[in-house]
Amino acid sequence: MRTILFLLCLSLVAPVRMAGAGEGLVADSLAVDSLVADFDYLVESLEATHPDPYSGFGGKVFFHKKANEVRNSLRTRPCATTEDFRERAMAFLSNLGDSHTTLSDLSPSLEAGRIVPIDLKCVSDGLIVRALPVGHKALLGSRLLGMNGLGMEELLAFVSRHDACENRYDQYYRLALRARTGPFAGPLFAGGTDTVAFDLLTPRQERVTLRLPLVDAPGRGRALAGIASLPDTTTIPGGHLSYGFLDDAGQVMYIRVKTINARDNFEYMYRNGWDFYSQLAYYYRNYMDRELPADTLAAIRELPSFTTVFADMLRAMKARKAPTLIIDLRGNSGGFTPIIQPTLYQLFGDRYLRTDMGTDYYQLISPLYLRKINMSLEAYNERYQTSYTLGDYTFGDDEGQDGETPVEAARQSFVEGSMSSDKAGLRALGGQPLYTPDHVYVLTDCETFSAAFHYAFYLWKMGATVVGIPSRQAPNTYMEQTPFELPYTRVKGSISNAIQIFLPAGDKRSRIFYPDLIPSYDDYRKYHFDQQSELLFLLDRVKRGEHPSPAGI
Repeated sequence: MRTILFLLCLSLVAPVRMAGAGEGLVADSLAVDSLVADFDYLVESLEATHPDPYSGFGGKVFFHKKANEVRNSLRTRPCATTEDFRERAMAFLSNLGDSHTTLSDLSPSLEAGRIVPIDLKCVSDGLIVRALPVGHKALLGSRLLGMNGLGMEELLAFVSRHDACENRYDQYYRLALRARTGPFAGPLFAGGTDTVAFDLLTPRQERVTLRLPLVDAPGRGRALAGIASLPDTTTIPGGHLSYGFLDDAGQVMYIRVKTINARDNFEYMYRNGWDFYSQLAYYYRNYMDRELPADTLAAIRELPSFTTVFADMLRAMKARKAPTLIIDLRGNSGGFTPIIQPTLYQLFGDRYLRTDMGTDYYQLISPLYLRKINMSLEAYNERYQTSYTLGDYTFGDDEGQDGETPVEAARQSFVEGSMSSDKAGLRALGGQPLYTPDHVYVLTDCETFSAAFHYAFYLWKMGATVVGIPSRQAPNTYMEQTPFELPYTRVKGSISNAIQIFLPAGDKRSRIFYPDLIPSYDDYRKYHFDQQSELLFLLDRVKRGEHPSPAGI
C-alpha cells in the first residue's frame, strides 16, 4: 500500500464554525469595490487551487458567467454585513458540491449571539429532536417534517443552494446547524421573526407544531439552562482515544476516536514548519478541556499518540484473546489521514501493505498548497524527485505493493515514512499484526467526515463491518483543505486541492457510503432514543452472535 503522506484532510474546525476576522463588519465600512476585489480573489484562488472548479457549473464558460452574476449583484445590491457577503459567495461555491471548499461561518455559534434552543440529530431517513426546552421534553425523538411552513424537500433544496453539500446526509447536517441559528440562517428566515416554527411527527405518530423563540447563547463552556436531552444510559469511555472492555468477560473492546488528531501529526507539523498553533489550541479546548499551555513543545508532548494508544489497546485485547473490537468514529470531523495508517498496520500487518484499496487520489500543485506545506516548488520537486510546475496534477493512488517489490523493502518504506510517534514500535512488528480480532466494527454517523471517513473506508476494505448512519462525506469527492484569507473582509476559508475516487462511478455507494448495518427509526424508538442507540443496536447483534460479512471484503 503506497503511503500518501499529504492526504491531510484538515477539517478539525470547519464543520461547525471557522472564526473569521471580519465578523460583524458592516458594508458601510467597506467600499463595494473591496467586496468585489475579495470575490475576485476567491475566484482566482479557486481556479488556481481546486482540482476541478468548473464541472459543478457546467463548464468553464458557465463558471465565469455565474461569477460575473455574483460580481454584478455585489455592485447593484450592496451587502448589509460581511455575513451577507459570505452568503452570496457560499451560494456560488455551493455549485461545487464540495464540503472542503467553504468560507468561515460568521453567524453566531452556541457561544454568542441569539440562537434557537433546539438540537437535531441525523438518523437514517431524516432529522429527529435531540434536545429542546424541558417544557417540551415529550417531543424528544420526534421527526422533523418542516420549518416555518416549508417541507423537508424545500428545506434541503434551500440548504443545497446556500451550503456546499456532498450528499443528502450533508444536507441534513447543514440543515441541523442552520436550524439553531434562527434569523442568521439567511433567506430561510427572512422577515426578521424572533420565533421559529418546527413541524414535528412525535414517536406516537402525532403531528404537532412547536414554536420556539430565540434566546441568548450561554457562552463558551456553558450549557443552555432548562434544556432536556435524549437519555444516555451507557457508561462507555468518553474521552478522545479512551478505550475499555464493554463486558465483564473482556471479550468486546471499545475505543472512542473523536478526532483524527494526536501527538503524531502535531510533531510532524512542528518538525516541518507548518502553521499548527490554532489547531493545537482547538485540540486542547475541545478534547482536553483546558487552554493551551504556554510551552508549545511541552503541550505537544503531553498529547496522546494514536499509534501508542492503539498498540496498548490491542495488547489488552490480546491478553484476553478478545474477539471483537468496536471503533467509534461518530461525531469525528477528521484531521490527518496519515496517522490512521500505522493503526491499520498494527491490526493487519503486511496484509494491509499488500492490499489494493482500489482508490485514486489526484492533487493539484498550487501556490496555496505549497504555502500550506511550507515548501517551495523547487524544494517539493527535490524531495519527491519530480519535475512538477504550478498547475500540474500528482496522480497518486493507494494501490497495493506489486509482487515485484520485496516485502521487506515495502515494509521499511512504510514504517520510515509513517506519521507516527512510535516508529520503533512499528519496526518491531516485522510485518506481523500486533493483534487481529475476529470481528472489527466501525460506528459512523453523518458527522464522520474527511480523515475519519477515510479511516472507516479503509477499515471496511480490510474487512471491518460499518454500522450506523451514512457519512456526509462522499467517497468520490474533492478533498483536503487549503487555507486562505480574503484580503479586505479578512474572512477565512479553505479550498480543496485534490479529488479522490474511492469507488466506481456506478457503485450505489459512490456518493453515499451506506453502512453495512443501519438502524431504523423503529430501532431508535426501541432503545428509547438513547444517545448511544447505534452502539446498543450493534451490541445486541454481537450478543446474539450475529456477525455479518461486510461488503468491503
